[in-house]
Amino acid sequence: MAQFDIIVIGTGTAGQTAAFDMAAEGYRVAIAENSETPGGVCALRGCQAKKWFYETMETVARSRHLLGKGITEPPRFSWQQIQTQKSAFTAKIPEGTISSLKGSDITYIPGQARFIDAQTLRIGATDYKTRYVIIAAGAIPGTLPIDGAQHMITSDDFLDLTSLPRRIAFIGGGFISFEFAHFATRLGGSSGNIHILEANDRPLQKMNPDIPFTLHQAGPLQWIWLSMEPDEFQISNHFISMRPV
Repeated sequence: MAQFDIIVIGTGTAGQTAAFDMAAEGYRVAIAENSETPGGVCALRGCQAKKWFYETMETVARSRHLLGKGITEPPRFSWQQIQTQKSAFTAKIPEGTISSLKGSDITYIPGQARFIDAQTLRIGATDYKTRYVIIAAGAIPGTLPIDGAQHMITSDDFLDLTSLPRRIAFIGGGFISFEFAHFATRLGGSSGNIHILEANDRPLQKMNPDIPFTLHQAGPLQWIWLSMEPDEFQISNHFISMRPV
């Protein structure tokens, strides 16, 4: 049975950072990954991937702001081209992740990890001994008790849309909703039809109260506060409707 000092579960940013640091200190390190695309959310479906949308959106917004002030024509852009460039970047992440790990003498083990006991992990069909385990497996989107929730998509799905809908409602007023809503507003969404639905007294709860109001003044993005419980509205294939109370 193969033995390690440390086995890390998850190849995202947290898992890789821990693995590289421990390997640099001389520990025998392995890292397990159940996904067929190692690399983690940040590189594949988060921080890095969204930069392609952000940079284009920022350029479009600045160009529109300078129309008649040196810019003579509105900018033209292509959602499909953004997707193509993003996908070309993310396609290299899994192989690059594995290569980087192996280059630092970190053993990469594909498969789902399960504890057999405090110092034994079963990864796939093979057991491994380890002194320590670092769990960096990430998270999955929470389920919402909303009638019709099966019609919702996640941020992963949004970043893979082949075309941008003209009308979008983002449920939840956190920073990811605001980022994606501004992408949609600047890159083809119908003016006045990109909404953020927030049940609390204001969006961006953990940020300075002035920030959401400043963002609202910066463009045509709209948000709606919903002082209601999730069971008071429902989602159909194309619409969100409020149930009468």
